[in-house]
Amino acid sequence: MTLAKGDLVWLAASISLLQFDEEGTVKRWVSTDRPMNVFLVDKYDNTYWKILYEGETWCVPRNLLFPAEEGTEWW
Repeated sequence: MTLAKGDLVWLAASISLLQFDEEGTVKRWVSTDRPMNVFLVDKYDNTYWKILYEGETWCVPRNLLFPAEEGTEWW
């Protein structure tokens, strides 16, 4: 599976999204309440991707993102 910056990706429900401070410590987190498609903003490091969720950039483990399939819509 190859994901790239700008891709539309699928994110499951009950996934913890993280924001880190300059030292790499978690400063905020949220949990998704439903499955959804989100935009892949950029690579954060070898473990996390940055995604756009509710108007903010969050980090999610790379192994929890999947390419969005055509015709699949999540509300």
